[in-house]
Amino acid sequence: MKEITRQKFSKLQESMTKAYGVQQTKSAFAVSEPMETRLNSAIQDSSEFLQRISMLPVTDRKGQAVTLGIYSPLAKRTDTSSKDRTTTPMTPPDGLEYECKLTEFDVSFGYDLLDAWARFDNFMDLYMQQVYRRIALDRILVGWRGESTAVETNSGTNTNLEDVNKGWIHLLKTHKADHYLTESTPSSGKITLGASGDYKNLDALAYDIYSMIPDAQRTGGEVAIVGRHLVANDMGKALAAYAQRPTEKSQVMVLDKAYGGLPSITVPGFPDKGVLVTDTENLALYFQAGKTRRQMADYPRRNRVEDFISSNDAYMIENLHGIAGLEADNVEVEGSTLKAASIAADNAAENTGD
Repeated sequence: MKEITRQKFSKLQESMTKAYGVQQTKSAFAVSEPMETRLNSAIQDSSEFLQRISMLPVTDRKGQAVTLGIYSPLAKRTDTSSKDRTTTPMTPPDGLEYECKLTEFDVSFGYDLLDAWARFDNFMDLYMQQVYRRIALDRILVGWRGESTAVETNSGTNTNLEDVNKGWIHLLKTHKADHYLTESTPSSGKITLGASGDYKNLDALAYDIYSMIPDAQRTGGEVAIVGRHLVANDMGKALAAYAQRPTEKSQVMVLDKAYGGLPSITVPGFPDKGVLVTDTENLALYFQAGKTRRQMADYPRRNRVEDFISSNDAYMIENLHGIAGLEADNVEVEGSTLKAASIAADNAAENTGD
């Protein structure tokens, strides 16, 4: 580590000791509640998607969903001459239970990389931004792909962090199977999309998923989260149709298209052929208050700096009645135009000098 890097790294450590209210960062320390909230807010702020969901501290390691909305209809009338009026519970009667699991976000930075960053005045911001952004991406990936909670995870065999925690899609298909489409024709084991498929286009598929959510459970804030393969295939068809008309091709490339009449988004880590419909605030990530730990120190024996961060996390669907999705692995896209669209777009670009 160069001298200028060491100076800036020392300032980073000093800043952290003041912020966290500890004597030094070389030994593991518990992150106090105000800084714990700020740390998780910084992680949330680094991701547009995490800003859309509910990210909350919880006191207990296990418990009922910390519901932020009233999901059951309230309007009614009671004949009080024969019985008392009764209230509608705020928490859904079939609310899931959460269990926070220890999650490690340990990272190291080699001296060469830190030396390169030391040339910039915002060394501290560069360091923090990279760490927080990666934690945010990991939390999202676990939310979509998480299937189990292994005692010791294996990223070699579970490259999408499937064994870190039970994510939203797992919770949906496990606890609300009637809102989870696995086949478009009984006993087929497939969801076919395309001209000769059970669903002719992505709009029809997205609307069918949306239709699984009862009217009384819709908030009006639902979005269709769509896998990038499905979007690319659909946009590919548009490109193939308009590739010889450059101005229209340009408009299609920036088109913010809705599917099934719903605002549609793509999200990092989401299955390429997946579709999920819900109000994004219905998706929650809990962290157990007072259980965040951190340790950051120079490790010269390996010419690197090590930063150990851990928290107790849990994923939750606040209202199981207000979400629906499908099994992405069962989706078959017939007559995919992805390759043809790419060639058509390239030819159009050459013809127009783009």
